Amino acid sequence: MKSTYDSLDDIIVFDDVISLAYQDWLLKKVDSPSFLWGRLDRAVSTSVKFPDDTRDGFMNTCRIFAGNFNLITLEEESRENNFYHPDGLLNCFFPLLLEFAEPLGVNSLIRMRINAIPAMGNNDIRFPHVDCMRPNTWNVIYYFNDTDGDTVIYNERAKSIDQRDSILSEDVWTVKQRVSPKKGRAVAFKGDLFHSASCPKYKPRFILNINLSEDYEEEVSQNFLKYN
Repeated sequence: MKSTYDSLDDIIVFDDVISLAYQDWLLKKVDSPSFLWGRLDRAVSTSVKFPDDTRDGFMNTCRIFAGNFNLITLEEESRENNFYHPDGLLNCFFPLLLEFAEPLGVNSLIRMRINAIPAMGNNDIRFPHVDCMRPNTWNVIYYFNDTDGDTVIYNERAKSIDQRDSILSEDVWTVKQRVSPKKGRAVAFKGDLFHSASCPKYKPRFILNINLSEDYEEEVSQNFLKYN
């Protein structure tokens, strides 16, 4: 199959990507007092290379999936190596997930998690990062609610771990695009682009982070940078 990756824009914004009723249902689910969160005191990097970077701050998180799931056949690849949320939360997001398969030309779900940053009283920009070192991948961020705290996408990009580390060491960034959270909005951008979350000042920021790949047969190369 011919790749569509290079023919698509680096950043694509989808407004009202799902119905209002589905938007409301998802927000109610993640904003429920009974929803169980994990805590990350360092939301992006666990590397000893950046031990005291204040941009790498706190957030709540809930892992939904990690591994390889074929979006064409809806079959699992290497189930024994896949992680699933024990309550089956992945099923809640399939209608949303499938909205991106055709427009982005992707075949595989690599990772999915929900992130929440509480109102912090400022719009500080978090640590720049890329999600994973894998060719022809997309990051998709879905915004559950209307709030502040832009996603900042930079011109800088890395196609290898060495290139990534070099750019991080220089720590010089030029903004390519800022995307503001809006209920029902999603932004998809190519996986080699550095990006940062911003803190919400007044209201919590709930997002769904999805990593998708054009080719489900390639092994995922893990790295120390997480994603948000």
